Amino acid sequence: MKKAKPRLFRLSAPKNGILLLAWIPFFFLLSVWGWNCQNPFFWDTVQLASRQAGWYFEQNFKYLLLPDVIDSGHPSGFGMYLALCWKLFGQTLLVSHLAMLPFIGLFYVGLLRIGSTLDAFWGRFLPLLVAVDPVILGQVSLVSPDVALIALFLWGFIAVQCRFQLRYAQLILTLCCLGLAAISLRGMMAVVVLYFFQVFSHKDFSWKNLTLWLQSLLPYLPAGLFALAFLMYHAQAKSWIGFHGDSPWQESFQFVNVNGLLKNCLVLLWRLLDYGRIFMILGIIFLWVCKRSIGKKDQPYLLLFMLALLIQTPHFLLFKGLNAHRYLLPVFLAGHLLFLSSLAQRKLNDALKSALLIVATLGLLSGNCWIYPRGIAQGWDSTPAHWAHFEMRKELIQYLGQNKIPLAEVGTVFPEVGPLHWRDLNHRQDGFSPVNLKINQYVYCSSTMNDFTDGQRAILWQQWTKVLVRKRAGLETILFKKPAQQNHEF
Repeated sequence: MKKAKPRLFRLSAPKNGILLLAWIPFFFLLSVWGWNCQNPFFWDTVQLASRQAGWYFEQNFKYLLLPDVIDSGHPSGFGMYLALCWKLFGQTLLVSHLAMLPFIGLFYVGLLRIGSTLDAFWGRFLPLLVAVDPVILGQVSLVSPDVALIALFLWGFIAVQCRFQLRYAQLILTLCCLGLAAISLRGMMAVVVLYFFQVFSHKDFSWKNLTLWLQSLLPYLPAGLFALAFLMYHAQAKSWIGFHGDSPWQESFQFVNVNGLLKNCLVLLWRLLDYGRIFMILGIIFLWVCKRSIGKKDQPYLLLFMLALLIQTPHFLLFKGLNAHRYLLPVFLAGHLLFLSSLAQRKLNDALKSALLIVATLGLLSGNCWIYPRGIAQGWDSTPAHWAHFEMRKELIQYLGQNKIPLAEVGTVFPEVGPLHWRDLNHRQDGFSPVNLKINQYVYCSSTMNDFTDGQRAILWQQWTKVLVRKRAGLETILFKKPAQQNHEF
């Protein structure tokens, strides 16, 4: 007797449920994009997207390498792509966000494709599970190279995993790897993840099987040659890779000591569980404990998870400030695949598995609203919780204009230091100054700013005057004014 398919929701017809699972997450992601398509550049996208693209736009692609002040050692393929979009359609925020739609669409189609290989029933929930992921939503709402990175990584994985069912799999894999290598150094690491995954998951894998290692290398060669050529050219032209002595982000590249390494290990664990992901991780562990084994069908996704974690996290652990959530996007994607693959195993009751899926989905959905107490740094570009910042920022700038307060007199920290044009593409070259309580007459502080020290916060909240306070959706924006006859060393 044929076993009935598991049912999570009772719909009038099975096809209706399939269409809902396919289209609701798509329109949800599209709505997120539309809601934010006029928002300014934010967080690292100011440097990795706006400023780099602005350089190529203004210089008419005359130079290949970026000036040191905005060169973080990465290939600047995404900046060139965005600058080209500006040349064709205009340098506006809307065009910048429109440039992300091809990658969002590519990513979503990839989710449908790989979801269909997981399981006839449970795999259909992959787009829904990913669509409520706070890190994905946070990045989709921005003009971010990491959206392109995760889309290309997903299709690279599809080309490897489905190479016998997918037409032109080798070509797709080659193009995805080239794209990854052109985006960033982490994109190059993602190519290495895909290569090792292809080798290790092969049925004839052996450490001594040199033929397998060499044959598998072919589609990765163009990306590898590009990466090697770029790094050699960059090193020869500038005598440095990654960062230099005068780099604005050199502090983030400082090696940590043993205590710093232990701290980074805890931060990595926190990132893996943060923003509601703990519910999905616990669900995977619970399923494995109940089954008393890791299913054979789970093994490719567990392998992908472990390879992404091992290859893409050394810099996360060894350096002081390279611990953003978005650095782990390939790991998070592998986690989604592993969770749904674990659900697809037949040994457990369907009602229990449905409950686990609901808990994981609602847990991730709740993560979109997680805001930690003041003083605890968050990855604000990796959560929709930052969205309220833009309206309050706009109100603060309007207040300063109405009261004829020059922006240069207002001190602040990352990510708001510098000309407004870098964020708003409005051609305004005035902007906020780096915070210095000794000389600033005003200080702009927002919940989305992690770089104020405890000493600065104590001085501001205890001694300075709040002249503007805005609160919205758990965030706050405050404009402080220095009391008369006070100077500070902070």
